[in-house]
Amino acid sequence: MLALVAALVIDLSQQRLSAFDGGGRLLYVAPVSTGLAATPTPTGAFRVASRYALTSLTAPDYRIPNVPNVLCLGGGGLKADAVCIHPAPWQERAGERFGVRRSHGCIRTSSATARWLFERVAVGTPVRVQE
Repeated sequence: MLALVAALVIDLSQQRLSAFDGGGRLLYVAPVSTGLAATPTPTGAFRVASRYALTSLTAPDYRIPNVPNVLCLGGGGLKADAVCIHPAPWQERAGERFGVRRSHGCIRTSSATARWLFERVAVGTPVRVQE
């Protein structure tokens, strides 16, 4: 049985995601790429509001089809599906490392991290995004 994640913390200053179990024990740590200064990732207390095994990511200036293992945040005043934790295979293919701010506000991860999270994170899981 896979260990279920009870909480996620996204640290913007360190560009790091940490996953914890119900006892507060650290299960997983990974670098992420969050929002640029012009398109910042919002801070606050959120929850995983939706999970998509495969979806398209869209904004006024882009559309990326067939992105797997996407977790979108809700609560805290967020518009539905506006901020998601998702893989960025285009970033991986370009050889651009994670741990650097690069996104339009979402929380980008490696494909391996997105898969690990998708297998263990349920709708309703708390997510804290902090500076």
